[in-house]
Amino acid sequence: MNFLATFAIGGFTPSAAAAGAVSLVLFVIVGAIAGPNLSKFDVEDNG
Repeated sequence: MNFLATFAIGGFTPSAAAAGAVSLVLFVIVGAIAGPNLSKFDVEDNG
């Protein structure tokens, strides 16, 4: 995984990569849950 160090100052940090991967997975999970329900969050439409 040393090739990833080319665009990161200070080299490749496994903990930062793990945190980024976890945040992406969490974003996908939240998007999958909230995506079909976005119309329910529209306040003006529920009036």
